[in-house]
Amino acid sequence: AAWATKVYECEDEQGNRSFQKYCPPGSTLLGEKKYSSGVSRSNQAPGLPALVLYAVPNCDVCDQMREHLSVRNIPVTEKNVEGNGELQQELKAKTGGELRVPVLLIGDKVISGYDRTNLTSALVAAGYVEDTADAP
Repeated sequence: AAWATKVYECEDEQGNRSFQKYCPPGSTLLGEKKYSSGVSRSNQAPGLPALVLYAVPNCDVCDQMREHLSVRNIPVTEKNVEGNGELQQELKAKTGGELRVPVLLIGDKVISGYDRTNLTSALVAAGYVEDTADAP
């Protein structure tokens, strides 16, 4: 798959719109676009478990999780649970009733919260290459 990046369209309290990597606190997410370079940048082997990130906008800990995955070029499907009852119920079913973010699913393994060491260990155990040259 070709490497892609997401750009978010945000609107601040004065109605000014901008495109950013993440919407800053106090702004509203209006939409997102994915851009592809057409060049594969993943250094990951095929057949690895899919990653799903349950998160909300304007969440510093969620941003840390996103950044951790991004700098390692690890693809992830993000699900925004803010104001979405169906996704909140899905998240609660995965976590045994907890409604906290961020939660990362690595296949069937649930990683709650952001702990860099534990996250890196779980990713490596799942077969994702640890790229320490890019690590924050």
